[in-house]
Amino acid sequence: MERFEYGAMSSKYELTANNKYTAYCAMCYHFNRSAHLIAIYYPEENKEDSWLNPFGQISDRLDEVFKEVGDFDTYLRDNIDEVTKAYNTIKQLV
Repeated sequence: MERFEYGAMSSKYELTANNKYTAYCAMCYHFNRSAHLIAIYYPEENKEDSWLNPFGQISDRLDEVFKEVGDFDTYLRDNIDEVTKAYNTIKQLV
């Protein structure tokens, strides 16, 4: 399991997941309609996957990040149990 840190505005959270795709789905599920405000803090190398967009248009960017495994919606649907497990590990840091 890998540890991920993320947040929006002045909040910061941590979760654990099997991989970054599962973590990203859990992050989006956590922030729901505000998923466009998520910033990835850790691991450092995952910052380049950022989909932060103050205007809310993140669908194309998420599909680009998920291109290796299909697309965001397909991955979420096919891995919902793992995403739920990751979601249940969320802890607020700040």
